[in-house]
Amino acid sequence: MTEYALVTGAASGMGRATAEVMRAAGWSLLLVDLDAGRLEAVGSELRGSGAVDLLAGDLTDAKFIAQLSGKLAVCRISAAVHCAGISPGMGKPSRILEVNLAASIALVDSLVDVIADGASVVLFASTAGHMIAGTFDQQIAEAITRRDLAPLQDLATGPEIAYAISKRGVQLLVRNRALSFGKRNMRINSVSPGIIDTPMSRGEMTQQPLMKTIIEKSPLPRLALPREVATVATFLCGPGATFVTGTDILVDGGAMTTSSEILVE
Repeated sequence: MTEYALVTGAASGMGRATAEVMRAAGWSLLLVDLDAGRLEAVGSELRGSGAVDLLAGDLTDAKFIAQLSGKLAVCRISAAVHCAGISPGMGKPSRILEVNLAASIALVDSLVDVIADGASVVLFASTAGHMIAGTFDQQIAEAITRRDLAPLQDLATGPEIAYAISKRGVQLLVRNRALSFGKRNMRINSVSPGIIDTPMSRGEMTQQPLMKTIIEKSPLPRLALPREVATVATFLCGPGATFVTGTDILVDGGAMTTSSEILVE
């Protein structure tokens, strides 16, 4: 049976880069995105010697999650990389929590019973999650365990803090689910990118000058290329990472080593 890699948010940005890198590594793909037209364009470019299947829909819609689960049940999914998400400038706090965290929980729950033995799941988090590490961890962990994000709404007083909470939630979700995944011989990790050269990040930089300062003071003072993050996600799905689970990998050019100094200034 053909082994597939599921990639969400595959029509643009880091999702598209991940699809391209995994395709080059020999994976057959199941690509998911909200934008059906752009998803079809990416699928057309990547089709060749391996299978590329497409499924367009909203991961925050329970009906679509059910449709996706049905698709997963008939494919042999040996890897899944969840890139889909929105930035602070793309929605209200409630929507940011819904897209970035609630949808991640729903997707992980849908994967655990259908992915193949030995499979790897990678969720995209963010350095923003590291910046608030420890601040709301108990509340976030409890919300994840209960699968009820309502208590987080009061903490998410604006889009930026909602984004950080949602991405810290992704990091804690990985820790929360690692044991249950391990009992089934599966792995789950997250990747936390820094500031990436995508239209989404560039749009946020126009609204948040601090992002430019973070880049300038980082050990590697530049935007990351989407493929640089996608390569790490692909590595976590491959044979070189078979004893890596329950952890978060920073791909930030060292930004977190200097972020505390920047935030104090």
